[in-house]
Amino acid sequence: MAQPVTLVLGLGRETGEAIARRFEDEGHRVLAADPSLERIEAARDSLDETIQFYHGDLSTKLGLRNAVTAAVEAYGRIDNAVVVPPYEEPDSLLDFTQEKFEKALGRTARGAALALRVIAEHLLDQEDLPETGVERKRQKGAITFILRYAAVSSMPGRFTDTVSQAAIQGVMRAGALELAQHNIRVNAIVSLRPSEERATPWSLGRVPLGRAVLADEIAAAAYFMASAETAFLTGQSLILDGGRSTLSGVLD
Repeated sequence: MAQPVTLVLGLGRETGEAIARRFEDEGHRVLAADPSLERIEAARDSLDETIQFYHGDLSTKLGLRNAVTAAVEAYGRIDNAVVVPPYEEPDSLLDFTQEKFEKALGRTARGAALALRVIAEHLLDQEDLPETGVERKRQKGAITFILRYAAVSSMPGRFTDTVSQAAIQGVMRAGALELAQHNIRVNAIVSLRPSEERATPWSLGRVPLGRAVLADEIAAAAYFMASAETAFLTGQSLILDGGRSTLSGVLD
């Protein structure tokens, strides 16, 4: 049986690497793309040598098409995509600038919509892999966005980041409805990023499980969302917050 191919768009600080590693461990062929050459070189040193990389802009249609082309040239097809959008630096409503705000939305919300369209167009154009054995209804592909907790819950000083992440979640939901008729599933994972929790340990007092999420746990959730086990799941956000969203106030 042919190995499935997964495209990882964005490495983040460590989450993208963990996702690429998990899919490769599960037998997928993986290409990871990122606009930062420094991050790609760091990932290349830590990941299996079978994983391919693409360096280029991921916020434009041309850049995204080039990333898709790189994966197709390396492996012949794409079956899944995991998108790790960039995050925005802290700012407030009263001090953000219009130029910075518009640039942020261009990188994130517009970038997410373009990624969804470019990947979906390729999934629809390529032939399905042959079916073997008894399977659930075939999916053309799965696209999963990895979002920061700002997508569902904000805090002072994170204005642009909150708006951007929430906008990507809107792109995910609208895209899921548009693509459902084509058997392309679109979902999101919303989580407290590991690096964010280490940078703000005070927030652990608001997590019932008492610790930060691990990059490997985000990666495991991403693999689950792309698997046949979730063939009837689309337009949903899986929240990894250690129970934070159910807590009223803070822990003692």
